Amino acid sequence: MEVKKRLDISQTLKGAIQIGVKNAMTVVGTSILYTLTVWIPYLNIGTTIAFFTILPVKLGKGESFSPTEIFDAKYRENMTNFFIVLGLVNAGIGFAFLLAFFPGLVIMYAWMFAAALVINKGMKPIEAINASYNATYGSKWIIFFSYLVLGIIIFIASLILGLIAAGLGQLATWLGAFFGFLFYVAIAVISLAAFIGLFGQIYKTLIIDSDEPQE
Repeated sequence: MEVKKRLDISQTLKGAIQIGVKNAMTVVGTSILYTLTVWIPYLNIGTTIAFFTILPVKLGKGESFSPTEIFDAKYRENMTNFFIVLGLVNAGIGFAFLLAFFPGLVIMYAWMFAAALVINKGMKPIEAINASYNATYGSKWIIFFSYLVLGIIIFIASLILGLIAAGLGQLATWLGAFFGFLFYVAIAVISLAAFIGLFGQIYKTLIIDSDEPQE
């Protein structure tokens, strides 16, 4: 009998932070390359697919990811289904938000893995949407609170580091300004890496681990 994987918020957050800290430099390097090249037509299709669907999934699986990997041409091969599923998901979420805020929130988390499933598992758009819905069934509130708690943690950390940076800035020296700048960069890096890690951790638990045979 198949046993559906469920999320545990403490383990999810712990895993997300571990993934973020471990892969912070990878996230920084990938983010820089993506930002510098996102304006280049056609190339930006593959880099966008790699950055938002390949990077977090690979990190969640514990696999290595080279920043230059976002330029791999193979990530453009399935762009048709990628854009179809994005259109369907965004249209569905937008319509749900028009009805009321809560349905939109539910659909947003229910379909959050659709694009990743199209790229990583080669599913068709409708199949991926259904698979994402089934995988997140019963876990959407935990997903919501995982993002909320992580956001609060990062906000508190940002506030503390901001106060430290402001204090250093009062030194009115280039050294104080330099360290203040480093604090702001550090929190930006940690925040991005942690949220990418959270997506990867949730994907691992609900998608990858659920595919493994149960004893």
